[in-house]
Amino acid sequence: MPEVRLKIPDDVIDSLQKAIGSDYKATDIAIDAITLYNWAVKERAKGRFVLSSEPEGGDMARLIMPSIEKAAPDK
Repeated sequence: MPEVRLKIPDDVIDSLQKAIGSDYKATDIAIDAITLYNWAVKERAKGRFVLSSEPEGGDMARLIMPSIEKAAPDK
């Protein structure tokens, strides 16, 4: 299994820990981030988009990252 070492600013980790709970370590956050990224790539490979919306609908935002877009099927 590959080992990945990341340098993440303390303020980024602190902000995430405040949002999700201080019991989450930087390693846990990195694992969750890679899991989410993997899911997004797989969804885009199916031709789907990753979206965010208000709880009651309304405005939507689409996640656009060049690396994820590379997984999109050819048109």
